[in-house]
Amino acid sequence: PNEIISIFAYQVKIYNMDGFKSIEIQKYRGVNHLAIDDLSRVNIFLGHNNSGKSTILESLMLLMGMSNPDIVQRVNSFRTRNLFSNFNDVRYIFHNLDFSQAPEIQAQQFDGIGRILKMNLTYIFDGKDNQAQPQIPTSETKVFLNTLEMNFSISSEKETKSYRSSVTFHQGAVTRKTIAEGYLEKNSASFLSADLMANNTANDLAELIKRKKKDIVLERLVKFDDRINAIETIGNEIFIGFEGMGELLPIGMTGDGLRRYLSIVASSANTTNNIILIDEIDNGLHYSAYKKLWESIFALATDTNKQVFITTHSEETLRHLYQMLEENSQHQDAFRLYTIEQTLKKDHQAYKYTYEAFKDACLNEVELRSIIL
Repeated sequence: PNEIISIFAYQVKIYNMDGFKSIEIQKYRGVNHLAIDDLSRVNIFLGHNNSGKSTILESLMLLMGMSNPDIVQRVNSFRTRNLFSNFNDVRYIFHNLDFSQAPEIQAQQFDGIGRILKMNLTYIFDGKDNQAQPQIPTSETKVFLNTLEMNFSISSEKETKSYRSSVTFHQGAVTRKTIAEGYLEKNSASFLSADLMANNTANDLAELIKRKKKDIVLERLVKFDDRINAIETIGNEIFIGFEGMGELLPIGMTGDGLRRYLSIVASSANTTNNIILIDEIDNGLHYSAYKKLWESIFALATDTNKQVFITTHSEETLRHLYQMLEENSQHQDAFRLYTIEQTLKKDHQAYKYTYEAFKDACLNEVELRSIIL
């Protein structure tokens, strides 16, 4: 009876978090249509290269930043490290580069709130000459576009409220930003890209130090490497202490594995983040760290009541995930795994595995990273 009560209490905690229980993506980047439901606390996406895994994470980031006119440029920088250099770069968010079909993302939250975001292009006169060259008169009708609009709505059982934010470009520069009036986002998402240089680990760690929670991170780092005995931030740089060394080492002087592990743990421990998006979780990590990292992610997500979304295509990290879940049964209900497949007749599909289905697949050596249809 006590075990049943404990499991029930854990399930209640999952569905009380500020997160998403479903998401639907249409006409965004390489995805024509994809619907995913029954999301849980820790959600893992598998699939071929260019199957749409990273697009799912970006879509969630866009939903969390709908009121921010810079969010599309920020999401683009996860792939390129650069903001849009000119208005033509905006076209890459449109499916098949078709401006006439607006990307649309919608989701349902566990608290019953619905979100819908639709992005489209338009023209707004900003007092500047938007034509670099004089227009030559022809019989062709031309439409000049210079503005990306973010039209979004928030709905509940009682009402639906609509908002708009936008960003206007002129000759490669942003000339106007419109922030959605009357809307304040209460949640916060953190995106950890596969590029180690692009993550905000120092900011997460500084926040934890301010809240006197640095020891949480240090405890997790010791599990990664038992020689570690200190972690500090000086300015915007992180320093790590090792036994037997007379001074702290800059994090840049350590291996990629430790930097990747630290970035994930620090973001997961930071209570100001409601949602963590981790692209290519295995990037830079030695296989011996996989199980330790999975345990840290599930434990910290539970302790801080956040939702996590992860992409990977590593069979080895899946084996260590299975081992961790077998040893920590309290995390099994919080687990969901989805194989993302681009089918010939049904667009993109998400094939779901709960823990029991995942366990059966692992025991029977079933290939999870792709489903051949």
